[in-house]
Amino acid sequence: HGGNFHGEYVAMEADKLKIAITKLSMLAERQLNFLMNDKLNKILPSFVNLGTLGLNLGMQGAQFTAVSTVAENQTLSNPMSVHSIPNNNDNQDIVSMGTNASLLTQKVIHNSFEVLAIELITLVQAVDYLKFKDKLSDKTKELYNSIRNIVPVFKDDTIKYEQIKQVTDFVKNSEITL
Repeated sequence: HGGNFHGEYVAMEADKLKIAITKLSMLAERQLNFLMNDKLNKILPSFVNLGTLGLNLGMQGAQFTAVSTVAENQTLSNPMSVHSIPNNNDNQDIVSMGTNASLLTQKVIHNSFEVLAIELITLVQAVDYLKFKDKLSDKTKELYNSIRNIVPVFKDDTIKYEQIKQVTDFVKNSEITL
């Protein structure tokens, strides 16, 4: 039949990609942690909370989401290309798992956009706290304004899921370059 159905090369490349993307999401989460930890950054309030500390949570709940999402990425980054389950009466005794690797990579990429969205929301909150909006470059201000159109400045606690989803979609579909 002339088909080349062994997709191990796809599986291996998808595995490498999801590992690299997971590492990037880990970096974004560590940057997010720095922004949220007043003892580390020494300039922003805990959790970039623009409300009343002890009463409002700021970005604390969103940080839990980012940490959990990065942990999920780490689990999903187990290489599928090292797995195989023979099938088809052992006609296909080595199965690449390329489809599974690709699907998991797609999930890791989506998760990483979500972590970046949380980091961006936190960054625009930090810009407002520090009153740095007028110090931003034109491109950065364009990004700031785009995020603020989705997530206005907030002090009080509100459900953030929809806004995180909207910023995630914006980041996925945006053509803004910095």
